[in-house]
This record gives sequence, structure tokens and C-alpha cells, in this order.
Amino acid sequence: MEISTFFYIIFSSIQIGLIYALISIGFNLLYSSTKIINVAYGDFITIGAFVAYWLFVLYDVPPPLSIFVAIVILAFVSVPLYQILFKRLLASKSIEYIEVWGVIITFGLSILLQGIMALIWSAQAKGYSYLDDVVEIFSLTFTMNKIVTVLISATLVSVLYYMLFKTDTGISMRSVIQDPNLAETIGLEMNRIFLLAFVLSSIIAGIAGVLLSMSFEINPFMGTTYIILAFVVTAIGGVGNPIGSFIGGLLLGALSVLIGYTIGPGLNLFIIYTLLVAVLIIRPKGLMGRSA
Repeated sequence: MEISTFFYIIFSSIQIGLIYALISIGFNLLYSSTKIINVAYGDFITIGAFVAYWLFVLYDVPPPLSIFVAIVILAFVSVPLYQILFKRLLASKSIEYIEVWGVIITFGLSILLQGIMALIWSAQAKGYSYLDDVVEIFSLTFTMNKIVTVLISATLVSVLYYMLFKTDTGISMRSVIQDPNLAETIGLEMNRIFLLAFVLSSIIAGIAGVLLSMSFEINPFMGTTYIILAFVVTAIGGVGNPIGSFIGGLLLGALSVLIGYTIGPGLNLFIIYTLLVAVLIIRPKGLMGRSA
């Protein structure tokens, strides 16, 4: 293997891995806080991707700036969705009830969102070219859009880490994740934290969609692929552990790139599921899952 190919694989692994980490952090944050398995999470990724596509194609708005528009749109959409669909569900405080009905509600929401997006943008795959110029760094060639994706992803992961581990709001959210009964006993506003978790999860998904649209084709049904990836990365990294999501995302990103380079993308999902089964047999709670 040439040295240039080796570094290209490393760089691509970091690029894809950071996006996978973002996707998993958002999914993990919502489930571990509320026990809602959001089947429509991948469709929020799709919304972010199409926001970037539409703004760039129609108004020449650079995708990095589209992130701010996606944040506003996803927040605007997620607040009423939470109030209408999930507030009463979470008031039951029954984990089994929340998990079962959460899947049913979000499955219906996913079908609705996919139908709306297919109606607006059609079912055909779409893409755009942004910063696809090749740059040379130490005799290695990269496209600018991938460099920008890595920088934005790394910045967002760092911001999320700071928010979750260094701010009062983040500590409150992690308290709910670690011991919801104790968190409620000491007076934390559970509904406020649940709402924040849902909104933040939706925003993270939208941002990930913007970043994905810069390098890959998008379509209204792409969310199905990414909700599966969110499940896999979260299970491998460990439910309730954002750092586990980060490590799991990088691991799965590297594996996906290596499979694509050595074997071809045809066996990608098979090998990823095999890894998932192996990890769960050895570490049922994931690589960094919390002990009971």
C-alpha cells in the first residue's frame, strides 16, 4: 500500500467516523435520557441534508452556513412534535410503555416525514458540488469539502463534550441518564430536560445531515440507513455514554472505509452487523456501557 493511500484511508476514516459519532451522540442522548427509540431520527438527518441542498442550489448559500438554518428549522419542528407526541407519553414514567409506544409513534412519524420530503423534493437522489477542488498537503491530495467536514465535525463534537460535561445543563442531562429517579428526587425539572434532549438530538441529526450532503448524494429515504447506523454505533459504544458514541463512531467509520477499499461496499452492512454481534457477545453493554 502506498503511503498516500494509507493517509487517505486514515483521513476518510476520521471524516466518516466523526459524522457517525455525531449521529450516535444525538440518538444516544435522546434514548438514554427519555427511553424513546426515535425511529424517525434518520429523517431529521435527511431534513438537514435537504436544507443544505436547497439553500445551496437555489440561493448559493454555503453548506456550513446552512447549519445555522438547519438548527432553527429542526428546533422549530422538534418543539411542537415533543409537546404533541411525547410529553404525555413520558409522563407515564413506564419504561416499557415509553419504549413500545415511542417506536410506534416515531415509526409513523418517519413514514409521514419521508412522504412529505418525497413530495417536496421527489424520490430521486440529488447532490451538489461544493469545494470539490483538490488541495495538496505534504504531497497528499484531499478535497476541500472533506477537510471542511472534518473541521466542523471535530468542532461540534468538542462543543457537545463541553456542554455535556462542563455545563450545569449538561450535568443535569447526564444526571437524568445515570439515575432518573434520583434526578427527580433532587428537584430537576424532568420535562424541561426531556424537551431539551429531544430538541438537541434533532438539531444534532440535522447538522449531521448537512455534513453528509457535502460529500454524498441524498434522497428522502436515506434516513433509514442512518437510523440503522445510529443503532449500531450506539450499541457498540454503549448506551448512555457520549464518549462511547464517539469511539464507536470512529471505529465504525474506519471499518466502513477499510471495507470499501479492500472488499467493496457490497459486504459493508454484513461485516458491520457481524462486528455488532461480536461486541455484544463479549461486552453486552457495549465497549463503554454503564454497569447496572
